[in-house]
Amino acid sequence: MGRQFDACSSSIGAEALLFISKIRNSISFQWKSHSATRLALSVALVLIIVQSAFVLPILWGNEQRLLRQVDKAEFERVSSWLDKYNSAVTNVPLSPGLIGITLLTSGDTMRMVSASGDAPQYTQPLPDLKMDGSVARFVERNENIGLSRWLLGEGGQQLTALVRLDVSDQVAANRALALRQFLYILISSLLVAFAVSFLAKRFFVAPINKTLESIRATRSSGAKMQVALTQDSLPEMNLVSEEFNGLIDEQKKAARQVKVKQQYLEYAAHHDPLTHLGNRLMFESCLKTTVAESFARDEKLAMILIDLDNFKFFNDQYGHMIGDKMVVEIASRLQTMVRNIDMVARLDGDEFVIIQKDVNSHDDLKMVAERIMAEIGAPFEYRGYSLKVTVSVGMSFFPNDVSNKNDEELACEEIVNNAFVALQEAKTNGKAQYQIFNDSMRQRLTERIRIEQNLKTALENNEFEVYYQPKINAVTRQVTGAEALVRWHHPTDGKISPEIFVPVAEEAGLIIEIGEWILRTACRQTHMLQQIGFEGLQVAVNISTVQFTDGNLLPMVSKALRDSNLAPELLELEITESAVMHDPEDVIHSLHELSRFGMRLAIDDFGTGYSSLAYLKRFPVDTLKIDRAFITDVSSDNDDMAIVEAVIGLGQHFNMKIVAEGVEDEDQLHFLARNGCDLAQGYYVSRPMTMKDYIAWLEKWPHGVQPQNADSNEDIAAQDDDVLPLKRAS
Repeated sequence: MGRQFDACSSSIGAEALLFISKIRNSISFQWKSHSATRLALSVALVLIIVQSAFVLPILWGNEQRLLRQVDKAEFERVSSWLDKYNSAVTNVPLSPGLIGITLLTSGDTMRMVSASGDAPQYTQPLPDLKMDGSVARFVERNENIGLSRWLLGEGGQQLTALVRLDVSDQVAANRALALRQFLYILISSLLVAFAVSFLAKRFFVAPINKTLESIRATRSSGAKMQVALTQDSLPEMNLVSEEFNGLIDEQKKAARQVKVKQQYLEYAAHHDPLTHLGNRLMFESCLKTTVAESFARDEKLAMILIDLDNFKFFNDQYGHMIGDKMVVEIASRLQTMVRNIDMVARLDGDEFVIIQKDVNSHDDLKMVAERIMAEIGAPFEYRGYSLKVTVSVGMSFFPNDVSNKNDEELACEEIVNNAFVALQEAKTNGKAQYQIFNDSMRQRLTERIRIEQNLKTALENNEFEVYYQPKINAVTRQVTGAEALVRWHHPTDGKISPEIFVPVAEEAGLIIEIGEWILRTACRQTHMLQQIGFEGLQVAVNISTVQFTDGNLLPMVSKALRDSNLAPELLELEITESAVMHDPEDVIHSLHELSRFGMRLAIDDFGTGYSSLAYLKRFPVDTLKIDRAFITDVSSDNDDMAIVEAVIGLGQHFNMKIVAEGVEDEDQLHFLARNGCDLAQGYYVSRPMTMKDYIAWLEKWPHGVQPQNADSNEDIAAQDDDVLPLKRAS
């Protein structure tokens, strides 16, 4: 029976494997979809559980029914035999189903009557009898052997039988049936699961995968998503497509906005907002690239710096709006002049730069400069205004003017510095011209740097000294005061002219510290003159343009007067005409503040700068100083005579005193006195001198002021040795 069961199991297993192998390819196709696979497995599992819940009880009932049939058949056979051979109950005949029997007498006390075959052992107490008529149910079953209890006989003597039954055939048949049922359940579940998976793949997974593929293609290409949906596709995919397309459109719109903003920021970072030319950052980047290319190709280039002359005055005259229009017009003109390979940029408010490639000679560069000056100098008509400006141009060559030919960064810095030096040379020589950098400019630049360094050392070492040039009344010849002038005594170079170091000090900003020291020293020493008897003598101190724009002039002057105890009316501040016209409105405000403080104000070098007649009546000025250029030939040149007479008449009209500089002979002094000039100053009166020599000169001047205490010269000399330090006062 066991062999039959094994053969049946092998046959059914082979059929199952064959069937499974046939659908393997189809299942593998569905297996690629995880969603369909999970759904199919879930369906199969549910079907197996549900079907097993119904089939397993049926199989168990079938097995119990077969066992009862075997038990009943053997019981009837043994009962028939006992009824026939009741008198000889010794050995009960066995059968293939009955393999052992033990007969016991019934009653309270049982005893064994007989035993046959593989008889069960008699033990007390016997198992409880569960009767089905006269047949007891199975009370025990071990594998394929069943143990049962029978009650035999009726009426008279009854016997109890303990029997062993072989139920292997019935169990094997039942198990084969159970296996077939289970395989049917499994196969049907798999078929249903496969069908569900296929339908899910066809109507759900495939449309989703198609949509995902379209999304991936859209992400890589940036195009709008296109999903071809058939009638059997999921309608929800249309909504997914529409939603995703909407997101794509919004993303594209946002990306375009971000790109536009990035482009704007990039443009704004490298371009001037007014002229839309490249700014300093773009210029520096372009210069590095151009210099690197010139190094590699052994080509020449030119740096052209263009600065508008007196553009601040232009803005003050016409207004900043028109000034901006002029700047835009100049930028447009420059752009039309350059080639595509060249570059034009705006570095500052009124400063432009051009990088020009492939410039072969200085003659070519001169032609370019002349064309630039002519083009920019052409009038510009705007709202009834005919606007016109002049420019100064500075130029340098690469690599001719560059000494650092092995370092690109240093070469870029040097070529720009050289062009700037050439531009400053053009401005110094009168503006409205161009200059090409040369070795002499380099030498002057080196000398300027050396002077600047020496000036810083001179401030620490007290190498400066104040000299005084007297002023006299042109008619009475009486001394009224002196002008304080600075002199520099260098330990190795000797005396250095103010015409050399003062411009350098102004450019380097050192003139503020030097000017403050001059002012404090002049006030202190002039107060000392009052103490020794030279009362009423004034002192004039020059104020540079840098000191005016510093914003600290009034506090500095008031502190100097307060520390020296000098009366404010004895101090006169001299301001050059160009400084006055640098920023007239601010200067007028500053001059009024100084005037209210009580000190006197003078305009120096009148007639050599801008025409300031329109502002002259608004300036609280006490003195006009005629420049020495008009005094030199005043006694012989009719033009100089007319100019001097006009300036004297102008000063008298505004109740100003007139001082003539550069008086060198009696004829000049006589002409000035005859025409109403108030004061004279020059070598004919005295050269600039130290305080000690100034005191000695005052004592000897025929019409000068004599000291009240003549024997105080030793005290004067002692006080003159007390020199204030040159550092800025705290």
